[in-house]
Amino acid sequence: MARPLISPESFFSEEPLFAEDGFLNNAGIILNNAALQREYDWFNELFEKRCEEGKTEGVIIPPFWQLAPPPLPQEGPYAHFTENRNLNATERVLLLAALEPHCQPLKLLERMNRIKAEHPERFAMFSYYKDPFSNNYYPTLQTVLFLCAGKNNEDWRMCEQQILHHGKLIRDQIIVLRDPDDRGRLGMRMNKIADLAPEYAEYMLHGQKPRPDFGRAFPARWVTTNLTWDHLVLSNTTKSEISDIMDWVSYGKDVIHRAQGKINKSFPCLFYGPPGTGKSFTAKLIGKEYRKDVFRIDLSMIVSKYIGETEKNLAALFDRAEGKDWILFFDEADALFGKRTGISDSKDKWANLEMSYLLQRMEEYEGLCILATNLKHNLDPAMTRRFQALIHFPWPKPEERMEIWQKSIPPGFEYPEKISFTKLGKYDLSGAGIANVLKASCVKAAKRGDYKLSFTDLSRFIRVEYAKEMRTP
Repeated sequence: MARPLISPESFFSEEPLFAEDGFLNNAGIILNNAALQREYDWFNELFEKRCEEGKTEGVIIPPFWQLAPPPLPQEGPYAHFTENRNLNATERVLLLAALEPHCQPLKLLERMNRIKAEHPERFAMFSYYKDPFSNNYYPTLQTVLFLCAGKNNEDWRMCEQQILHHGKLIRDQIIVLRDPDDRGRLGMRMNKIADLAPEYAEYMLHGQKPRPDFGRAFPARWVTTNLTWDHLVLSNTTKSEISDIMDWVSYGKDVIHRAQGKINKSFPCLFYGPPGTGKSFTAKLIGKEYRKDVFRIDLSMIVSKYIGETEKNLAALFDRAEGKDWILFFDEADALFGKRTGISDSKDKWANLEMSYLLQRMEEYEGLCILATNLKHNLDPAMTRRFQALIHFPWPKPEERMEIWQKSIPPGFEYPEKISFTKLGKYDLSGAGIANVLKASCVKAAKRGDYKLSFTDLSRFIRVEYAKEMRTP
């Protein structure tokens, strides 16, 4: 599925910055590169000043905060990101240092080779990590702190605090301090590489909206839908409860701001009901309505039979999602949220610890976290009380099934002229089952070339859906 990009309007540009393929067009590339070039001119000036500081004894460079960074334009993804995050000068140095191996690796290589030849004592102080396989240079935490503070211990501590304890880039895992050895043998955090997440490198260079790729490091898939709320058929009670969630998404930040810490920032929800009744669809529609990314968690990559591994995987997932304003959707979550048991052996003890840890992280997550289960009776009452909203998605009634049949016909296809939606609604199918019947019938209609669904095909595939559940229509 193609990823939609940030819209040109969000960059406040007077002209479109994207081509038809969704990437930055020539105008967008020029504007974005111009912003980056101004930033790197300032960045290079810091390098030269730090080298100059060591040439003559007694030469002191003014404090870093007096070396003001250049003003940013409003155009382009880099400027938009920096302005939107309200990054201070120290974090702009951190971001530029981490982006440079992706943006201009050859210039970085040329500069470091020159400094090594002209200022060998300074070269060691910059403390870049040189990859033994590619020979490319990568900045470490010491690189950034030396650029910002030189050898001034007081300035060093202030910059270190801004980056590690108050900074947004490290907190939101946009930049991760990674041990280059990958086995933790170097120990000192000063030697750790300032590693920019690949999706943010793509965003700042090409405009692609930053989303992590699915894999072991992030076991969740981005999901979306092309459909609208008009295609969702639910009871009035369920719709009303969903509107309560949407009110939180709309006004939650204002409530949190005014509450001054007296209201929890999280909003954990539980969707429960039979399969195919619209739980996943609803989560996607909420994300689409408010332009928030929805990630469906792959529980097969979270749950582990080894003690402590499930908590570790959950911690990595929530840490990666923190500060991103994502919607986390745990679909078919029975594997994680089964009924808590009494402690009879060590396995029960660890299972309860996993559950407690999950509940804790859900209540700490600043965003919408939705859990979906088919079996609410498996949930412990001590767990259900910690959800802000519990929404039941019941099996559709005959009149609701009629509406689903009417709204689900794909464009380009049509029903037989004498179709009876009243009769179709009597077949006891879920919304997902009706979608399966229509999909299979459309394939047969396309094969015939008339693109008109037939009674024969509809009847046949209704029987197929019943057979899946060992029922007879």
